[in-house]
Amino acid sequence: MDKNNFIEIDSVLIDPRIFTTPYLCDVARYECKSMCCYRACIVPESEIKEVRKHLKGIVSYLNNENRDAIEKKGFVAQCEKQCPNGCEIHPDEARAVRRLFEEGEGFKCFLIYKGACVFLYTNKQGLKYCAIHTYAMDKGMQWEAFKMKDCVQYPLSVYIKDGEKVLTIQDTPFLEHIPCMKDKAGEPMYKSLEKTITALLGKRFNDKLQKYAKRHFA
Repeated sequence: MDKNNFIEIDSVLIDPRIFTTPYLCDVARYECKSMCCYRACIVPESEIKEVRKHLKGIVSYLNNENRDAIEKKGFVAQCEKQCPNGCEIHPDEARAVRRLFEEGEGFKCFLIYKGACVFLYTNKQGLKYCAIHTYAMDKGMQWEAFKMKDCVQYPLSVYIKDGEKVLTIQDTPFLEHIPCMKDKAGEPMYKSLEKTITALLGKRFNDKLQKYAKRHFA
């Protein structure tokens, strides 16, 4: 990583591409059927405990088959046993996930059921959404802070490198076929993912980031 190619704000090294790269997550627009949920997300124990607290409400969005799967198997799986070949996770994506967790923190995976995360459901309009995401929104919660960091951070990546915190974009060629990455639309990432950035790095940092963007990228 060449620090000269990054912008430093509040002791965080920032990839300048977030100021110019558009991003929009819109399942209806892209008709993608939430295909980014082809695998279950990687989760630390702290996030597993949080889901367990709200599990009854979350599973109420799921169909009977997914509920039965969770009842019989639970919603947590050992990553190595569930996906001995890595669940087709591209190395870049795996590194982005591992960097996000604390040093030495173990992690597991959510259960994969019928080729996708067990928490994926189909609404009345035939659109596939995350039950955890929908539950948080319906409860008036900030979903970016409640949902799994593995899911929330994409396509961003926050990690520590040589003692310095870095905010960049995941370089994941394996996922370039996903419509939102292939046909980029919407506002630049610093704006469209503002709530995500706040959840990952705090309000103070985001305020400074937004002010910097207004001065240099308006």
